[in-house]
Amino acid sequence: MKSTKSILLLAAVILLLAVLAGVGAGLLSGREPPPRDSTPPTDGATTSDDSLSSDAPTETEADWGSTVEVDGVRYRLKDSLQTILFLGADDGGSAVPGVAPGEGRRADTILLFLLDNAQKEIRLLAVSRDTMADVDVYEANGRYAYTAPTHINMQYFYGDSPSRSCYLMKRAVSRLLYGMRMDSCLSLNAQGIVTIVDFLGGLTITMPEDYTQIDPRYQAGASLTLTGEETERLLRYRDTSVHGSNEARVERQTRLVKALVEKLQANTSVARLEELLDSAGRDVCSDLDAETLKKLVSYRLNPETLTLPGTLVEGANHDEFHVDEAALRRLVIELFYQPVE
Repeated sequence: MKSTKSILLLAAVILLLAVLAGVGAGLLSGREPPPRDSTPPTDGATTSDDSLSSDAPTETEADWGSTVEVDGVRYRLKDSLQTILFLGADDGGSAVPGVAPGEGRRADTILLFLLDNAQKEIRLLAVSRDTMADVDVYEANGRYAYTAPTHINMQYFYGDSPSRSCYLMKRAVSRLLYGMRMDSCLSLNAQGIVTIVDFLGGLTITMPEDYTQIDPRYQAGASLTLTGEETERLLRYRDTSVHGSNEARVERQTRLVKALVEKLQANTSVARLEELLDSAGRDVCSDLDAETLKKLVSYRLNPETLTLPGTLVEGANHDEFHVDEAALRRLVIELFYQPVE
């Protein structure tokens, strides 16, 4: 059990902040994506909190095929792909899950790690917290209420525990990506970030641009070793009065995640991970296993970070990122499918 928890922890650290195989009919053969309705897709995973209230919408399979044809080219799902959803969770505030969300309890960082077991490579897909998507709303007693479009990070709020919130976020991201499977999920709260970075002796990074609005030392090009609190602040900071401020934060989070991955891959042992687990404890929630741990510490991290295609607009109260559906379909083909020879 100790080694399994170690996995969870490492993955959590990698996340820091920060689907395979869908089934069904051929969405990509000239048809539009399936309608976004009140039926949450299944992600094929189970946890102790996965059961839904009796009146929750029935789960159905996604409308994507294991093989599809686009512009005369036939594709099939990659059988070497594994996906892990990482969430940087804000569990602040005393809000109780329900139809009237309060402060805190949101997934402020949403990163999808795609592990290619054939190429032994990890790719990152960043999902903006401002992405508009269908979110399943639950009452405080856990009873399903309705599904409505809103910021995808709000789906985390409607879980009454970290594991339930992870499960709901897996379904929301899966639905956004037309039913692509979420193999695992890991969430890390703010205190976990502080604990992990301090345990590792800090995180050394070179500032890619001027962040002196956060700290006078954070000048472009400055090389600094950050404490846990400094790292957490740099990850979370944004000026909400500025349109598009979250996009800059996502880029900053990704840089920090990559820096941390490199440090872990160079200096991490199983024994050290167990110590780290003891330190982070309840600030991590995950269903990763030991085999996945080996991949996370050994696979090459692709330097390019992918983002969802779309447009950021100013909403009535908050920024809204609207996905370009046609471009997203092409991206899903690129990431999850390969041509049939």
